[in-house]
Amino acid sequence: MIDKHSHVPIYLQIERILTEQISQGILNPGDPIPSETGLAEQYQVSRMTARKAVDYLVRQGVVERQRGRGTFICHPTQELKMALPLDSHFAFSEVASKLNFPINNKVIHLEKVAAPDHVANELGIEPGTQVWYMKRLRLVGEVPFVFECSYMQAEPLFADLTIEDLNRSKYQYLLSKGQSVKGSKKQIKAELPSEEVRVLLGLKRDEPVLFARSIGLLASGVPFEISDIYYNQEHYTFTLNATR
Repeated sequence: MIDKHSHVPIYLQIERILTEQISQGILNPGDPIPSETGLAEQYQVSRMTARKAVDYLVRQGVVERQRGRGTFICHPTQELKMALPLDSHFAFSEVASKLNFPINNKVIHLEKVAAPDHVANELGIEPGTQVWYMKRLRLVGEVPFVFECSYMQAEPLFADLTIEDLNRSKYQYLLSKGQSVKGSKKQIKAELPSEEVRVLLGLKRDEPVLFARSIGLLASGVPFEISDIYYNQEHYTFTLNATR
């Protein structure tokens, strides 16, 4: 029953009723739920309130709208969640390997360009110096987890970088050149993604993404790469060890 005097918003009360019907087996995967008009009439609320309830369930991945057919209970899928420590530096492959799914890299773009001023400043090189510019999508199985746009030093250390190297492992490539990674400095915030990022990560429209600006450091302490990293936060939990 809906309690219109409750402090709980009505749309969340409707959401809770539908969620309980799913957990009790009254509604099952593949079943339709009432239309927004039907929910409005059933609970004597406005259609806007009914739509908010359905929108909430869609965002939670409980139901999905099918154009021209209605809204249906989703079939459960295996949840892929990765714990990412914010106070440590790990390669994506090191963290993702714990999920026991194949890790795939998809290089979308790779070319040498003249370093923009802000990149040259962060990398400690002259503006206009040739650097690698790359876009790479990181997947676990077929699920997109991370999209990164990076500028990386080219001459003289990494002049022969190839798409094949990036599809395998950037860090393995660095090791083959006698270099290793000391760590990184990151600034992290939530933001609304561009259309490119939204599509590549499979995000819903207007869904925020966790964004990190990262400066990678070689073992010598020299910065070698600046990256804009976009995390599909649906598949992440973030950890931080704090000391007093």
